[in-house]
Order: sequence, then structure tokens, then C-alpha cells
Amino acid sequence: MNILKTLWKATDIFLAMSGLRLDAGRFLMAWIPLLGACVCLIYQAERHGCLVEFAIASWVFYYVGISLILGTRIKRVMLEKLGENNATKLYDMICGLMFFNIGSGMGAAALHAMGTIDLPPAQQWGLFWLLTVVGLGVKFWATWIVGVNTYYFRDLFLEKSHGEFTARGPYKWLANPMYGVGNLHSYCPALLTGSLFGLWFALGCHLSIYAFYFFVERPFIRRTYQHA
Repeated sequence: MNILKTLWKATDIFLAMSGLRLDAGRFLMAWIPLLGACVCLIYQAERHGCLVEFAIASWVFYYVGISLILGTRIKRVMLEKLGENNATKLYDMICGLMFFNIGSGMGAAALHAMGTIDLPPAQQWGLFWLLTVVGLGVKFWATWIVGVNTYYFRDLFLEKSHGEFTARGPYKWLANPMYGVGNLHSYCPALLTGSLFGLWFALGCHLSIYAFYFFVERPFIRRTYQHA
């Protein structure tokens, strides 16, 4: 039974990191078709030669969108109009779509200008697997420790603490494993296709999540977790 619970938790975390929360309840009826529509959208972007536009739109949707929701009164309006339960579920769905689309955007960026990086195959595949294992592994490990709600910035949305800071797992050695080492796998699609544009896009995304952290998340953390 413990093995089954562990497998279920691992599956739940992996899907949530990808953009699908299995605990969404009735919102899954909207969530799953919306994710399917996102897949169709990137297919159409590739078909019509709009990969760069799709990548930029995915960047705006995630980094600008999450900053507006969590850094302005938008979240308070949602909570006032919809109530805490419905507002939180709706926010989680929007956030999941953001996660899914930024990953799709990185894939789209990697498909643009393929072959503009000249790396020996051994070096290319070596970097690909190293960054995949380390980056995705650390992010998954960190999410396992702090929980999916923290991964979805639930405390920022509700403007209240829902747990304590921890020094377990990767947090023993890294101050912010989610945003640092935990994003190294973002460069892998571009490495796989040899896209210089894809690498620059991944770097821009990496810097953007730190900008979100410094301007939106860290001030909230200092206000809310002053004792930590």
C-alpha cells in the first residue's frame, strides 16, 4: 500500500508540474479540454510558421500573467466575487495552463532556427541528459518536499501562510532550487534541436522567473514568514 501511495503521489506531482492537477474536482471538465486546445494551438503555430509568435505569447501569458494575478488586486477581486474555494480552483486552472504553455513555448522556440548550434553529438546528448536529470530531478524533489500548493503559489494567491519553511531535501544546499538548478532542463529542447534562438528563449524564461521572485514573491515571503 505504501508503494502505491508513493507512486500515486509521484504521478500527481509530475502531472501538476506539467499543468494538470488531479485534485481539481469538477474543474477537470474544463481543464482537460483546455490543455487539449493548447496542444492544437502549438500544432497550428508550427503549421503556419508562427513558432516565434507562439513562444513570445506563452512568455507573456505566464510571466506577465502570473505577476499581474499575484502582484495586483486581481486575486482579491477573484476571491471577493467567486468565494475562496471557486476562486482558488479557477486560479489553479489558469496557473496550470500557464505552466503547460510556457513548456510548449520552449518547445516552439526550440523548433525555430534548428541546427544553428554546432555541437558534437556526444557533447549535445551529454548536456541534454545531464541537464534533464539534474534540472527536472531537483524541481521534482523540491515539489515533493514543499507540496503542489506551494508550486502553484497558493499562499501568494490567498495572501496567507499555508506551511513552514523547510530545510529538507534540496533546500539543505540550495536557497531556491525551484528557480535555479530546477530550471536547467528548460535548455534541453534547444540543445536537442540545436536552436540558438531556443537557448536564448530558455535563458530569458530563466531570468524572468527570478524577476518574478524578486519583485512579487520575495516581498510577500518577507511579510508573511517574518519568523523564518
